[in-house]
Amino acid sequence: MNPSIAGALLLVCRKLLTAFVQLLVVATLIFSVMYIMPGDPVLLLLGAESNPSPEAVASMRSQLGLDQPVLTQYFTWLWNALHLDFGNSLTNGYPVSSYVLANLPRTLELAFAAIIVATLIGVPLGIAAALKRGSMRDTVLTSIATVGISVPVYILGTLMVLFFSIKLGWLPASGYTDISRNVVEHFRKLALPALALGFGLAASIARMTRSSMLEILGRDFVRALRAKGMPERRIIWQHVLRNAAIPIVTIIGLQLGNLMGGTVLVEAMFNWPGLSTLLVGAVSARNYPLVQGAMLAIAALFIVINLAVELFYSLLDPRIRRKRS
Repeated sequence: MNPSIAGALLLVCRKLLTAFVQLLVVATLIFSVMYIMPGDPVLLLLGAESNPSPEAVASMRSQLGLDQPVLTQYFTWLWNALHLDFGNSLTNGYPVSSYVLANLPRTLELAFAAIIVATLIGVPLGIAAALKRGSMRDTVLTSIATVGISVPVYILGTLMVLFFSIKLGWLPASGYTDISRNVVEHFRKLALPALALGFGLAASIARMTRSSMLEILGRDFVRALRAKGMPERRIIWQHVLRNAAIPIVTIIGLQLGNLMGGTVLVEAMFNWPGLSTLLVGAVSARNYPLVQGAMLAIAALFIVINLAVELFYSLLDPRIRRKRS
């Protein structure tokens, strides 16, 4: 087998094994949530106000498998989770997996929309600032990036609602419309949460793009290309940006992973029915199976996205493959 192909396969296997171990550790911690959270799921299911008899409580514990040893419960839950079976909701008996699968696409849509907004704003701003280092344009763009990183998302979201919804009336303040019912209204309601979530990320991407561009612009091969008379535009777009892309792609991917756990405030503020909204509601209702299913889905997304970013990073930079193979 070709050594480069063998090295790439070995790297993929290592990354997959690491991701599996991470997911197993996270699943173990999530399973422990049921024993850390206050309240009794059996009493919640039966209704504590109805004062259920000890026989009814014991019977329900047996049905839910809570009378088994903890290790038996853990391995049973883990095996079922591998088959996407997280049990049933304690409030209405519906499968938890149906809730997760219904809310997952909405969270992914919001996260991808936010990262697209952040990339479209952050990369051009970073390039523009780097090309005019030390100028007024660089100062203004760097200040905007600093403000974007510093302002909390709930303040930024509130300001956007006041400006775009109340003052201008361009976009709805909150809500969700299924794309199958009204495509235009769906994206109008997606715009504000995506902007609020993506603006802070755009600031981070802009700062990384600027620093990465400046580092490449200061290298010897750039000066050599200029000495040979190559047009500046070609140097920037064909050589500098290509070499600066690795850290930019890395931070974009890492921010996408972080968004899986960072959509809680935005989904709650804009009434966007995603996984984070589902998780907050489940915690408030002490709906333990739903809490476990939502947390495991968010953690799995974070791990899978980071795995994809690392593999793509290795694809962009062959030195990483050679170093780790």
